[in-house]
Amino acid sequence: MTTARRPRVRTWRRRLRALAPPGRAREAMAGAPPEGPGPHGDSAGPTAASSSAPPIRELVSPGPGATGWRLDTGPLTGPQLLRPRQGRLGDCWVIAPMLAIHETAPERLTNLLSAQDDGTVTVHLPAVSSPIRVDRHLPVAESGAFVGARRDGAGPGWVGVLEKAIAAHVAGGYGALQRGFARFGLELLLGLRVRTLLRLPSAARIAQWRREGRALTASTHPFSSLVATAHGPLPPSHVFAVVGADPAGGHVHLRNPTRPGRLLVVDARTFRRGFLSLDVTPPLR
Repeated sequence: MTTARRPRVRTWRRRLRALAPPGRAREAMAGAPPEGPGPHGDSAGPTAASSSAPPIRELVSPGPGATGWRLDTGPLTGPQLLRPRQGRLGDCWVIAPMLAIHETAPERLTNLLSAQDDGTVTVHLPAVSSPIRVDRHLPVAESGAFVGARRDGAGPGWVGVLEKAIAAHVAGGYGALQRGFARFGLELLLGLRVRTLLRLPSAARIAQWRREGRALTASTHPFSSLVATAHGPLPPSHVFAVVGADPAGGHVHLRNPTRPGRLLVVDARTFRRGFLSLDVTPPLR
């Protein structure tokens, strides 16, 4: 006599393991570079000015909420490395990790970029086997305003370039960039193994990790909009950068990539109720 196997309970831990298997962010094949001129009249192959450079990765569609392209002529970095700010795309899993790294070891972000003489930028993502070269034509709305990620209070610059490189090579386009896990974003930008914790740590442990130079992100769940904060209800299924904590009071300090200039401070109860998981990197400095 055989007994029927009991179905496995689909816990949050098993769901995340099924959707996000452990290991470094895997290089997703975006297909071969398009042949012939791209949407800006540029050849997809190496330019005469830099025959040894990798081919330019072109995106045919500017993505959701955009109607065309515009050349970003502003500085790539500027005298001050401003915080990254999420645009209209739902790619918080990319921008929140950028913000967390910016708050911890910003030089790791600028070291990913190499400006070329022809105006293109070569992006060296540690988790990707070969460099990615993109131009600085970025998505705009009908009004001509940039709709993608940008430097807070300034133009797209390095943030828009990194977002385009990730969209081109890893997601295959801006539209596909709207779904992902913050852990993969951190591993993609750092090339390091990142831990995801479903049991949220205390403020004291977070403060210790921050002193060690670790970058942290925290993700909300689908019902987080029911949790109130000083900045209004928490956005559901969203990723924040965790930038500090107060061990004495138990408060956790966060930055939302859609408004990175504002510091959100929540108590321990709100943190436990509103957030599902926390990602922590090895020490970055």
